[in-house]
Amino acid sequence: MTEQDTAASAVDPALRDRLVDSIRDLLPQVLKREVTGVTADTALMDALGLSSTTGLELVLELEERLELEISVEELGRDDFGTVGSLAEYVAGNLLTEA
Repeated sequence: MTEQDTAASAVDPALRDRLVDSIRDLLPQVLKREVTGVTADTALMDALGLSSTTGLELVLELEERLELEISVEELGRDDFGTVGSLAEYVAGNLLTEA
């Protein structure tokens, strides 16, 4: 089992589901077009045409909507593979208030 597998298994499933729903809700706003049929398995870049710029905008909108702070230090292209992979990353990389 890799370190990433361990981190993914430690993610709260309820938080992940909430993040998937929020990402789905924000996609039309970020992509500036109607987006339908999105699931956790939907490919963000390949299926929806998400770019690095719109990906960053999506993360910022997610922070604002959920009033969370997300560590983007390790955020990479692979994390934008699917709606679910982005939700996993966010759930595992939340910053807590000091």
